Amino acid sequence: MYFIQDTPRIDDNFCIIREPVLKYFSYNFTTLTNPEKDVVINLENDTNLRLQLCSPLKEKCNGKDGYGICLVKNKVEKGIGKLPPKVNVKDGRILFIFTGDDCMPDTNYTVNILMKCDYEAGNSSYSDVIYDAKLQPCNIYLIWKTSFACGPRTTIQNCSVTENGLHYDLSPLTSYSHNYVIYMSNKVFPKIILNVCHSVIFEYGALCLHSGACLQNSSKTEYVNLGMVEHPPFIEDGKLKLKYVTGDMCKVRNVALPHIMTTINFICDFKADTDPEYIGGGEVCNYHIRWKTAAACSVESLRDHSIATAGKCTVNNPLTNFMYDLRPLMNKNFYTLTNNGMEYEIGICESLVDKSCVSGTVCITKNRTSLGKANTNLMWEEGKPYLNYTDGDSCGNGQQRYTIIAFICGTEGFPDGPFIMEQNTCQTIIHWNTTLVCEKRVKCATDDDEINLSSLIKSDSNYIIKMNETKFLINICGPLVPVSGLSCAHGSAICKTTLNSNNEYINEISLGFPKESPIINKNRETVLRYGFPEFKKYEDCTYVFEWKTSITCGASIGNWTSPCIIRDQLLSHECNLSLLHKNKKVYYVKNKQGKKYSISIYSGEKICDGSAVCQGSNGYGSLANVIFDYGRDVIKLQYFNGSKCGNSSYTSEVRFICNKSVGIGAPKLLWLQKYHRAHKIEQLNKEYIIAWHIYIQS
Repeated sequence: MYFIQDTPRIDDNFCIIREPVLKYFSYNFTTLTNPEKDVVINLENDTNLRLQLCSPLKEKCNGKDGYGICLVKNKVEKGIGKLPPKVNVKDGRILFIFTGDDCMPDTNYTVNILMKCDYEAGNSSYSDVIYDAKLQPCNIYLIWKTSFACGPRTTIQNCSVTENGLHYDLSPLTSYSHNYVIYMSNKVFPKIILNVCHSVIFEYGALCLHSGACLQNSSKTEYVNLGMVEHPPFIEDGKLKLKYVTGDMCKVRNVALPHIMTTINFICDFKADTDPEYIGGGEVCNYHIRWKTAAACSVESLRDHSIATAGKCTVNNPLTNFMYDLRPLMNKNFYTLTNNGMEYEIGICESLVDKSCVSGTVCITKNRTSLGKANTNLMWEEGKPYLNYTDGDSCGNGQQRYTIIAFICGTEGFPDGPFIMEQNTCQTIIHWNTTLVCEKRVKCATDDDEINLSSLIKSDSNYIIKMNETKFLINICGPLVPVSGLSCAHGSAICKTTLNSNNEYINEISLGFPKESPIINKNRETVLRYGFPEFKKYEDCTYVFEWKTSITCGASIGNWTSPCIIRDQLLSHECNLSLLHKNKKVYYVKNKQGKKYSISIYSGEKICDGSAVCQGSNGYGSLANVIFDYGRDVIKLQYFNGSKCGNSSYTSEVRFICNKSVGIGAPKLLWLQKYHRAHKIEQLNKEYIIAWHIYIQS
């Protein structure tokens, strides 16, 4: 049981906020700072905002410094948000309130930025901007969705179950940005706050800790844990259920349960558009919830339902109601080549435009062989929609040719269009990459972006792991890159297959689709080197792979070895920077105001009274930290304790960013101003950041 106590602690940096309920974690929004350019948000015609949440704007506003938000209207700039803002944390709501210059006599501009938890949002994901230049010209409201506004969470990796050959998957009900709310009596308190296979989103009006369901009492300040997220869904007496157990202590007399628990009973209903409902049990510490939803139907029955309800070249995802619409591909002919140079001509949902293939919509160009007739029956399955063209030319034994065109939302960088996957006497399988079926892309990073696997995503080939006669083809955070002859379910991220004596793929089995962002498991081993995944074991219908990659190591502390070598002793990763000294002993950069800064990272060439970075008589610190940030492919040199700056001191940071196209490259100056409050006197401490794109082969 938890009670609201809103006494947040805000660190010297106003973008680091100690959470007042849990009291052991902080919100850190500093990563939202864009070190190179201001974020631009369009409001209306000829009106936009330039924004930095945690630092001053990179470009001055109306020729002045000190602003975090600038309103640009008809190319005229006004500073509408001065730093630092007021930060208000109450009942789980995080609000940044910026005050700007005069808007009207006796009225200043105000900008309210509400930080909203969304685990799937990127660093710069914005939603609603509320601005009415006529009714409220001086007030702007912005909702900023980001994973950095989220608290800790608990998840179930496998939110599915198989029974009697039927597959049930509740993961579409998992919410990453909001909660389900069940009012127990006529939309008044108390209310049940709920999520599926995921802990309740910690936010305003839902200050629940790690629980899958919790109860907010009528006082609105007290929360009761109705059960923790621990076990996957299951089938009991033919019914699909999910249980949250080990909630708060049960205080009801003569009840055997030691802890409160919640049981969710799911009922398959293709047309249901209803919220979950409480049906009783709280009086005996076992809260029962009934939920009619299409997500409770088996994948097999969902496929049959989509076929029966499909439109003309459109079909709805029965789980999310997202409509796949391929009509923009109609009225066109498309061409593609096989590996042996044979050309195919394809039409989508209708006959070829030039009618060159009289009886078909997929034709071999050379001999006009029809591989199937057109239809508009777009069908759904878990991997994405597909078309099935039948009744093509005869292929012998009384059979006719047919073609499956499966549409996929491929990885970024893979070209749009058709690819011939398999061609035999009677069957042709085509995979077609198109953004028209991109319902959502998987964010390929952990919640806090500390570990980002995006660099492992393949767009031209797949990873291949061999185990005796078996091969596993894998891609990361996206579907497999199409391979001729591989007929695994389209959209699969992992495929198990074997090769026959003719070196052809056979016995293909899909081992899963890209659905979830990577997470850090409590039992995860830290692997030290980049490499290929290795098959480890098969257990409980789950294939387990080990992938050795430095990307999952996050950031690691290194050290400096004279004369000019930096080394990560943990990973034995070494980088020799002596070429920088050999090429030029001192480097210079200028800021926008024309001030010149000198940089000498070589230990034997320290200048400015021991500082590696200086401007005039100001030194920006001596080397304090060497950080290998593998998640971002950056090496950082941090310099502290420079010349005095008010009550603090100057600091600097040099970031070496791998860029194979530039060689030695050249440094570029970025700068941040950090505001601090001490003894009610506002101080300004400057930290200079230098980005250096470089490629040195060690």
